[in-house]
Amino acid sequence: MSSEGILGKPSCGDCRRLCLDCSWPTERASRPRLNSWTNESWLSAEQVLDLSSETSPSPNPSPGSVQSNVDLSIADLLCQMSTAVPVDGTDVDMTGTLPELSWDLTTDSGWLDILPETPPVAEDSPDSLPNTTLTLYTPSLVPDMTSPHDKALLNHYSNIVASVLSRHPNTTSNPYLSYLVPMAVSNQLILHCVLALSATHWQKLQPDMRDRALYHKGQATQSLAGLLPHVDGGSVDVALVSCLLLCMSELFDGTSAGWKLHLQGAKRLLSTVKSQTGGNLAGHFKFFVKLARFLDSAATTSTCKPPLIDDKTVTTTPEPTEDSSNDDAAVYGIPKELFHMVDRVNNLASKRGTRVDEASEALFRQEAEMVQGRLDNWAYDYGGLAGAVASLSPTNDDVLHATTAYEWALRLRLHQITEGYSLTEKVFECVQHILDSAQKIRYGSPLESCLLFPLVMAGGACNCLEQRMVVQDRLMIMERTCGFGITNKRNCTGETCN
Repeated sequence: MSSEGILGKPSCGDCRRLCLDCSWPTERASRPRLNSWTNESWLSAEQVLDLSSETSPSPNPSPGSVQSNVDLSIADLLCQMSTAVPVDGTDVDMTGTLPELSWDLTTDSGWLDILPETPPVAEDSPDSLPNTTLTLYTPSLVPDMTSPHDKALLNHYSNIVASVLSRHPNTTSNPYLSYLVPMAVSNQLILHCVLALSATHWQKLQPDMRDRALYHKGQATQSLAGLLPHVDGGSVDVALVSCLLLCMSELFDGTSAGWKLHLQGAKRLLSTVKSQTGGNLAGHFKFFVKLARFLDSAATTSTCKPPLIDDKTVTTTPEPTEDSSNDDAAVYGIPKELFHMVDRVNNLASKRGTRVDEASEALFRQEAEMVQGRLDNWAYDYGGLAGAVASLSPTNDDVLHATTAYEWALRLRLHQITEGYSLTEKVFECVQHILDSAQKIRYGSPLESCLLFPLVMAGGACNCLEQRMVVQDRLMIMERTCGFGITNKRNCTGETCN
């Protein structure tokens, strides 16, 4: 029977089932089929001999015969074993009968090479388990943090809030990450403060985070109250950072006056640091001093009062080196000499009530001229405005535009303190310079938060609809790019313009 062209090779046993003699070519039957073994192929030598004797009527078939009564499965098995086991031709008589062949497989296990190797497994050793049973485990930075809200807040701070706080274009040198995150991971008090600040920034878009902000503020305040009576050299940095972070949460929220208490606490802690270190501060302490002075100046801008932290508090603090220039850029964004000019302007504003007669008026205007002279020459040590800007970022034009806007905002504020709030040509000039510089800074720039004070000053002094729309449009954009309490500033500016 030959059905190769029609049905292909028949299954084993079809010839016997159909009472036909198998006429399949010998060369095809002897082709190895290593990948098609079945359980029936694993017959013992005795079973194969018995089966072959039952199916083969003649133990000595004629050489010229092309017919065989041996079952195809047995033939396949013989072929597979002959290909898997090397047999020496001198030891085996190929003309012998089938029962005379050697079936002893115990002395040679070469035919097992066709099977996949199984590694030895020690039953008593758990280390010998296959590696496939292991799963990749990424440990958390804060293993004790189980709340999904807190995990989201920490991630929000690391990816969003820290970038908003830093005004340096280079995100790889962000002190709000390099200093604060390691401290938050290692200290529960600072962690509560960081999460509270993150929730304060997020609560405008996620109202559910307002409760988390209140919770973490409460936990941080309670822990800080227990720490302050026992502050020493090893915990003063924790207390100082906690005060500053809580101050930022209250100040940036825009609806709380609790920031003043935290600044007063920070001032006392800075005095403690000064007495303990003698003014020789480490890198992270220098950053905290800059941050404290920045928050003090920014907070007292709207109070028309001198800053709480005076120069005597940090008078022995060494000047920042080149290594700390990134901290200046991250905290201020603009040259800090210009930024702290607002302290002198606010100090002058606090003395307006002393103008009761001609003598006091003369003294007041004399001091105002001194402030004006300092404002005109603030960049003298840098060789001019270009040199001052290049000290922070020589390739970023946004620093130049933000510095220009801030300088004109200070000039406008000084003019209002000395001459009043009447809309004069000097006011129009200041407003126009502020808006021109603000419009040159791209949306989402790290320096965009430096525009808050100039835009508020311009919004309260503009006299045409076009200027008002420029101020309102930019503040509306900053609600999304900066967050925090920008909404309150925009509403306040809108009411002032109306």
